[in-house]
Amino acid sequence: MLRFLHRTYVAVFRSYPVLARMALVAALGEIVFAAINNYALPFYVLYDLKQRARTLSILASTFLVAETLLKFPFGHLSDRYGRRVFASAGLTLCILTPVVICFVPTHVFVLTPILIFAMLVPLRALDGVGAAALWPPLFAAAPDNVPRERRGVAMSVMNTAYFAGLALGPTLAGLAMRFATSLGAGAEWVSKAPFALAAAAAAGAALVARTLPESRARVAERRETAPAGSMPSAKVIAVILVISFGEMLAVTTLGPFMAPYMKEVSNIARSDVGFLLLLLFVPAGILGIPVGHMVDRWPRNRVVQVATVTAAAGLWVVPLCDSIVTLLLAGVVVVLGFLFGLPAWLALVADLAPEGKRGLMMGLMATAQGAGGFLGPLWGGALWEVDIHYIWYGSAAVLTVAAAVALCCLHPGWGGSTARVGEPPESGT
Repeated sequence: MLRFLHRTYVAVFRSYPVLARMALVAALGEIVFAAINNYALPFYVLYDLKQRARTLSILASTFLVAETLLKFPFGHLSDRYGRRVFASAGLTLCILTPVVICFVPTHVFVLTPILIFAMLVPLRALDGVGAAALWPPLFAAAPDNVPRERRGVAMSVMNTAYFAGLALGPTLAGLAMRFATSLGAGAEWVSKAPFALAAAAAAGAALVARTLPESRARVAERRETAPAGSMPSAKVIAVILVISFGEMLAVTTLGPFMAPYMKEVSNIARSDVGFLLLLLFVPAGILGIPVGHMVDRWPRNRVVQVATVTAAAGLWVVPLCDSIVTLLLAGVVVVLGFLFGLPAWLALVADLAPEGKRGLMMGLMATAQGAGGFLGPLWGGALWEVDIHYIWYGSAAVLTVAAAVALCCLHPGWGGSTARVGEPPESGT
């Protein structure tokens, strides 16, 4: 057992210690976005401000459209100016929204609903700018710092950290509410405690991001030892865009409504919803890095295909579950599908990126994800108002289409990428 833990976990961080700091930034960054997007803001808008789901959808989509428009430019610019400056600046910007919400009295928004749009919409746009500056450069930095044959495990480390943040965000937000209650805070401050948590996490992540090394791609560019290669064909890029768009549309159809859905289905206290969401993502924390090792040993295109089909099947089953136990079991199947598929997909895209253009390629993929992310909350809000179970069917339908594209297009050697364990590293790595 100890040998397995050493080979699977310890050896990875000993060989590539920078991955630990990158993973910490990814985890803290996603705690910020998950605490706000998937917990604090939905409850704040629907219950404290007493707004309809459509208002929540507008705020969520404002964040996502800003993120979508800027992911590609920021990813491209990080190839030239380095990853660190964009990641740290983006996280610093994300401190603003939770601080403003904490210090503007709730009754001001309730009595003057126009302020919800006049203040919160611009703030959500700034959050989107921060997210766009963080994710493409950060995820491009991981393959910058490992050889080609270890990209699967590197991306799995980042993906595991992302899932950890996604799970811990709502959980810590719920704990923040409990802590505020234990201190005797009023109802308004109890509701705003998750925003205070998000501000602290953003500040911590920004500080850690400042310690990341300069991108190796930038160093190579300065020394002119790694000239940029040509971009993949239009057909390959189209497949990347379609699959990335579909996966993110499926996820964000559910994102803003998962916490309210769990509350409605389980009838538990609002502050306990985060613990249920945490149970869904426990497998991601336990299996994340071992999955990365497996991804490096199997054909990545096959991993993507099987994982996407599995996740889609799980999504079709979730709304049919009539108890919290079966709901959690079906949810774990969905999470496992994404757990296997996302690192393999990220590694596959990284393999296709020419030297000196990895940030651009990650930004291109992230832009497609952002487009799906923009439409997801709007569609999810419309489905929620018809029937709360329909968000799962809508998400399942979208991911089924993405799975069909993966099955039809991701043949062996797709895009000229056939990376396996034992391949020599790229020059300069």
